[in-house]
Amino acid sequence: MSDSLSPFPVVDAHVHFAPDTAELVAQIMESNHLATVVNLGILWVLGIPFEEGMRQYRRVLGDRMIYFPTPDFSDTAPGFGQRMAEELERKVEAGAGGLKIFKELGLRHRDSDDVLIPIDDPRLDSLWDKAGELGVPVLIHCADPVAFFRPLDENNERREELERHPDWHFAGSEFPDHDELLTQRNRVIERHPGTTFIGAHLGNYPESLTYVDACLDRYPNFNVDVCARIGEIGRHRAEKARAFFVKHQDRVLFGTDLVLGWDALANEAQSDPADFNAFYDAYFRFFDTDQRQIDYPEYPSQGRWQVDAINLPVPVLEKLYCLNARRLIPGM
Repeated sequence: MSDSLSPFPVVDAHVHFAPDTAELVAQIMESNHLATVVNLGILWVLGIPFEEGMRQYRRVLGDRMIYFPTPDFSDTAPGFGQRMAEELERKVEAGAGGLKIFKELGLRHRDSDDVLIPIDDPRLDSLWDKAGELGVPVLIHCADPVAFFRPLDENNERREELERHPDWHFAGSEFPDHDELLTQRNRVIERHPGTTFIGAHLGNYPESLTYVDACLDRYPNFNVDVCARIGEIGRHRAEKARAFFVKHQDRVLFGTDLVLGWDALANEAQSDPADFNAFYDAYFRFFDTDQRQIDYPEYPSQGRWQVDAINLPVPVLEKLYCLNARRLIPGM
């Protein structure tokens, strides 16, 4: 673990791990000063009933894990939004702390008439309203890195990654483009001011701090996390990135996108708790130090370049690492 880590506990507000990896997660948390992890949507992905999964998680981690379920988009017959809202309410009553939306909304989920469901589909309004009524945040991943929407040629900086995961490439005419997906998301945020939204991956546009800055200025109910995008954030001038985090110090949450037990996405070549220390150290080094031209946490699987660390002030680090998550997420 980084010697520069500030002496307060850390909340990793964006992870995905299966119940049978909870013991390993507990060891990773102990090694990296993590007080709480926010586990997102994986029970539905793996087909594990909510109650069963929660029992397994609680047996190992107690209240050190907060779980966000994701809606069941396999049922999109008429009335699906209302059914999703009712299901969210049941799960929050049973211990869920928020709602997770995966990027498939807007890109792949279709209704019972085989029509693509846009992010701002009015049939989902009852779901967003229910999250606001219950006082739980919606952590939403929409779109993906800009490179995923560009031609897969020698000029695509994520070509190696996309060749390993061809289902992540969205350059075809059958998909909305990157900016249209963000526009759809922003309509939802604007239409539901009483609901708290957290935009995954720095609002899914870390390539443009100017864009994310404008969204945070415009939508007071919008927040972002930093998971899996240090490669993009760190290519901005360190002074510009630091200014962004200082300005929005109450609106940014720490997260890593740690994945365990989800074979299609699991962090590669990591099986021992010690293997994950370098992963977290890379995050802490980026935020806590002023080192230049260092590897980012997902190097080289997410492209091959180096980044400049941004050396945030300690009060800003404390908000990033724990205080903002504790304020926004029930059950911390």
